[in-house]
Amino acid sequence: MAWDPNQGQQGQGQPGNGGQEPYSGYGAPQNPYGTPPPQNPYGTPPPQNPYGTPPPQYGFPPNQQGGYGYGYAPPQQPARPLEVSIRDLPNQYRNVLTHPSDVTFAAELPKADWQTVWAQLSILVVVGVILGLISSVIAGAVVHATTGSASFATAFSAFSVATTISGAFLNIIFIPLFFFAGVGIQYLLAKAFNGQGTFLQQSYTHLLFKVPLDIASVILGTILVFVPIVGGIIGFAIFVYQVVLNVFQIKAVHRLDTGRAAAVVLIPYGVLLLVGTLCALAFASFFLAILNAGGR
Repeated sequence: MAWDPNQGQQGQGQPGNGGQEPYSGYGAPQNPYGTPPPQNPYGTPPPQNPYGTPPPQYGFPPNQQGGYGYGYAPPQQPARPLEVSIRDLPNQYRNVLTHPSDVTFAAELPKADWQTVWAQLSILVVVGVILGLISSVIAGAVVHATTGSASFATAFSAFSVATTISGAFLNIIFIPLFFFAGVGIQYLLAKAFNGQGTFLQQSYTHLLFKVPLDIASVILGTILVFVPIVGGIIGFAIFVYQVVLNVFQIKAVHRLDTGRAAAVVLIPYGVLLLVGTLCALAFASFFLAILNAGGR
């Protein structure tokens, strides 16, 4: 009887009859899952910005509100320990004073926190008290050397110390009060020009140049108290530099163009100058009226 090669396959599942495809044992099926593999699973270039956050732009493209600025707000950093913030302040002061630009201030925005703001205001108060005491001692020594009267110099020195200490207690109130009043006025003006920043960011970055320059002004004023012309010139130069840094700071915090930032800074000074001029004219008119009345 001839051997039939199909006899061994009888009873096994045939394709189309509900059975399984026989497996030969010499290789895996070409596509066991029915889905063709990707032609180039790794050849697709990754997205240019997979996290969806635009990188910082340090130019001045138009922002969504119609103004000009960075177009990107740096993320706020977690609050740092106070000792770390105070330890970093000298480097921040040096960076701001030696690299005056809006980009420099923009890099400091994520570090803004209220505890560092109050710490810097406290530094201004303490330094003002210490330098005030030193200046009173120097003034007493000069009075003693000029008049030759030790008792008068001692009395003058005691009076200066008393007024300095009383002024120090008042500075605890007046320094924060005048600081927040000035920053608040600029903040409202910046918002009127479609500014984007926060009051905290503006307060924090303003102190980064105000603290070192105010301390320098007080030190130079103490040293040059008897050379008023030189002291006045140096004081005016420091004031002008403060205004320049203030413009850069407002520009960075509120992402405004240079013209609007300059307007935010200069308008309050213009108003103060106008009010001072009107007060001076009113006082002069009143004084002349008294002289005219006495001459009759």
